[in-house]
Amino acid sequence: MEPKEAAHIFGGFATEKRVRLLQVLMTEGDQGVTILELSKLMESTVADIGMALESLAGLGMINISLINNEQVLVSNRKVLNSVFTQFYERYVVQNKKNSEPPS
Repeated sequence: MEPKEAAHIFGGFATEKRVRLLQVLMTEGDQGVTILELSKLMESTVADIGMALESLAGLGMINISLINNEQVLVSNRKVLNSVFTQFYERYVVQNKKNSEPPS
């Protein structure tokens, strides 16, 4: 993943609502939840979470599937794992290596 793409995805965490949505979706697991179920779990209205869901879907952070004529939302763990792994390796591991005294 290119740094520009990773930065764009990290922008998905720009609001508390988006972070909370991702937390709920991660907790619900791979079976996902409908938008109505998600709004109940968030204690919010569908209209209130709609824009945040649209942003997260546009960033590839969530997947939306149609199951039995209902939209089911699932966190995209592949994208989330990729961006966090890359961030960790590039900035944490690399910084540790650079700060160690030479042998």
